[in-house]
Amino acid sequence: MTTVLVVASDEALRARLVAALADHSVFVAQSDAEALKTLRLIDIDVILRGGPGLARGLDAFVARVKEIAPSALTVAIGTGDEVEVADFSLSATFTQRELDGALRHVTDKLRLTREITALRSSLAPEGPGTAGLDQPWEGAAFARVLKEFTRAFAAGFDLPRALEMFLDAIGELVRPTRMALLMPSADAQEYRVVTHRGLAPQIVESVRLPADQGLARWIAAQGRPARLPDLADPEIARELKLLQSVLAVPLLAHGELVAILTVGQPVVGSTYGRGETETLFDLASHLATAIRDIALHNQLEREQQFSERILAHMSSGVITIGRDQRIGTINRRAEEILQLSAAEVVKEDLRALPSPLGDMLFDTLRTGRAAGRHEIQIALRGLWLEVSTYPVRGEDGTPLGAVLVFEDLTAQKELLTQKRQVEQTQLLTRVVARIADEIKNPLVSINTFMELIGERYDDPEFRKHFSSVVRRDVRRLVEVFEKLAGLVTEGELNFTTVDVHTVVDDVVTAIELVDEVPARPLQLDVTRETTPQVVKVDPAQLRKALSYLIWYLAHNSPPDQARVSVSVARHSEREDGESVRVLVGSRTASVAPEKLQRVFDPVQMVQESLIDVGPAVSQRLVEAVGGQLTVRQGRHELHFLVTLPLATS
Repeated sequence: MTTVLVVASDEALRARLVAALADHSVFVAQSDAEALKTLRLIDIDVILRGGPGLARGLDAFVARVKEIAPSALTVAIGTGDEVEVADFSLSATFTQRELDGALRHVTDKLRLTREITALRSSLAPEGPGTAGLDQPWEGAAFARVLKEFTRAFAAGFDLPRALEMFLDAIGELVRPTRMALLMPSADAQEYRVVTHRGLAPQIVESVRLPADQGLARWIAAQGRPARLPDLADPEIARELKLLQSVLAVPLLAHGELVAILTVGQPVVGSTYGRGETETLFDLASHLATAIRDIALHNQLEREQQFSERILAHMSSGVITIGRDQRIGTINRRAEEILQLSAAEVVKEDLRALPSPLGDMLFDTLRTGRAAGRHEIQIALRGLWLEVSTYPVRGEDGTPLGAVLVFEDLTAQKELLTQKRQVEQTQLLTRVVARIADEIKNPLVSINTFMELIGERYDDPEFRKHFSSVVRRDVRRLVEVFEKLAGLVTEGELNFTTVDVHTVVDDVVTAIELVDEVPARPLQLDVTRETTPQVVKVDPAQLRKALSYLIWYLAHNSPPDQARVSVSVARHSEREDGESVRVLVGSRTASVAPEKLQRVFDPVQMVQESLIDVGPAVSQRLVEAVGGQLTVRQGRHELHFLVTLPLATS
């Protein structure tokens, strides 16, 4: 790790240099005096100096730097002719590439200097050991220190307080000049000072120990304290000196380095004995476990708070119960819908919930089966809810609890009811208007003839014409009301065994006897089998159904060429057995595809014409006698297919 001191009064330049030195421990000074003060406290490797406010005085500054830190390298930025006194230089308009190149040269020179220093140290004769004999701990003092140390574990889950109390206990135990605790950053890429005793603010704010190299890596790999006299790597020793310490103790929990304790020289003496080091290691291991537990607790608390925030802002109501059948969670939306207070129902028995919500949760908890979304109405204010439940399972698969998710559909239901009432009112208005339009013409003609009958009763031609017109209009009125009655009432059915051919003949005869307007002639073609096709139906209802289909096809044909064919045949199927099919079709009828799709919907068809409601009535009548009615439009023909089960003997 390289320590860099940036000396610049210009804020923009200072920020640019600090951003380029993100991988190093960077210290900042705005003037030469402030830089020299920092240099006396901290072992600096590289000094970058320059900017508008520091254009002069480089010679004097470099001279003072060499006196205080002879090994520090200086990089001058845009100071004119004085740049020769510095080790490296950069122009005032330097680019990022030039800055990276200068830093690379500085790093190479530092590495060579350190290697030479390490080589000279290895060749120098070893001096006599300075470590004294281990002194036994004073019983009363040690007991007092341990008592203070146990208070750190009584801090609960307050990590800063626990760390402060731990350092106080260590200070009472070994009496060091300085102490610091370093913990990993959020991305675990470096270790930073989180609490300390006696360190300069510049060191606390700027020192960064990389997690993958140097002192942090050595401690994590070795898993033991690092004493300055025992460190062979000068880079690791230098990082320890940078923290003004002679001993670094790992805080290990489950093999993971959770923190580093650095301890400066003792107030009395030059180093720590074996017993003191082992005691610090043992105490640090206990604190590491506490730190890990606190971190785990805080993580769980954050996750719980995050989950609670999600539940609080959900648009659906959520209620949970545990294995003890007591309410564990009720979110804000559930409180609003059910008008319950979470403070009153949480931890209460599930019977505190409105029925049948508690029963649904209990059933899911007991059986472990989830219930898909479905609508229910509860007695509480007649609320309509869309609810679903699912179990929360443990590792062994058994339910640990159950969750109920629901939405309030009451407003939607009320809106749909109002909309349905409006639609029904509009439909009723249209149906009444259609009925009035259909019966107006027949009633007008009947009324006219009734007014004239007194004057012209003796006229044979008038009576004949009167009889035919009135008979036709009355028949038309009867058909209108029969169709409407067929839509809304079942009627009494009289089943009997009959030949379908007989029913078809009756329909054809009835249609041919009708005195229709000559402008709409109807040609009926009947195709039959030679053998009787016996079915068990209500003949009257079947006749109505077939006649409505024939008149529908005739109505949708050109006025001068209406042609309808009726055929009867037997059909055999493996699954349904034998059946009789009556095919009512026409090559002259034509219906728009979008209209044909709703031909069996009486609500849609009654708005267009009462003659168009005939197929819907026919379908109702055919299904009432046990048959089926379908429609199909081919390329040249539109036909209805009536399928009736064959009567069994």
